[in-house]
Amino acid sequence: MKKDWFVPMLVFVISVIFFEIALTVANISTFIFPKPSLIFLALIENWQWILENLSVTLAEALIGFGLSIIWGIGLALVYEFIPFLRNIILTFTIAIRNVPFVAISPILFMIFGYGQLPKILIVMVVSFFPIMVNVIAGLASVNQNQMERFYVLKANKWQIFTKLKLPTAIPYLIVGLDIAGSNMIIAAIVGELLGTTKGLGFIIVMAVSQYRFALLMAAVLVTTLISIGLTWLMKYFSRQLFKKWL
Repeated sequence: MKKDWFVPMLVFVISVIFFEIALTVANISTFIFPKPSLIFLALIENWQWILENLSVTLAEALIGFGLSIIWGIGLALVYEFIPFLRNIILTFTIAIRNVPFVAISPILFMIFGYGQLPKILIVMVVSFFPIMVNVIAGLASVNQNQMERFYVLKANKWQIFTKLKLPTAIPYLIVGLDIAGSNMIIAAIVGELLGTTKGLGFIIVMAVSQYRFALLMAAVLVTTLISIGLTWLMKYFSRQLFKKWL
């Protein structure tokens, strides 16, 4: 575990030192590209404001991600158990997944206002698709020899699902959760950039409008670190939860 963290942290520290020295030597204006020291200073000076808005973005991302798990797994199960709905589900979900944020966000804002609900829905729309597709692929990847053995033993559909198909689909589900989890913070912030009064996206919009580029980079740094942290936690807890099937 220590080795897993040591190398990335070492690379990060070396990169920070390199950019600090390079930007100083090159005498590049801080208006164009702020030095790491100024970014960290902006982070310290505005930590309370950033923390307050971070909590808003985290709530949107986590709630939306939770709903995406329910929606993604639910649609995958409907796809598995109700075959005549399969084409409808695939057409419907692909259509939703490929609608641009720029097109769907104004509609959500007009219906639900500029609060957290539209951002939660955006996160859900972005995150459910990889979960659904991976669960469907997992349920369809059952070994045919094992399936034939279940038929020989006269297992019913529920026994085949719970004893064979579901355990086979668990690793696929984990991959889907990893992909969806890595996108949830980004999706929440994109929703905030299109219209909000709170969240990290709001800080980014305000920093750009006020030409406070050190604060902008500080918000981007926090976004990156939170995304990495949530992705790592998602991988750790999902593998712990489904350890017996891996």
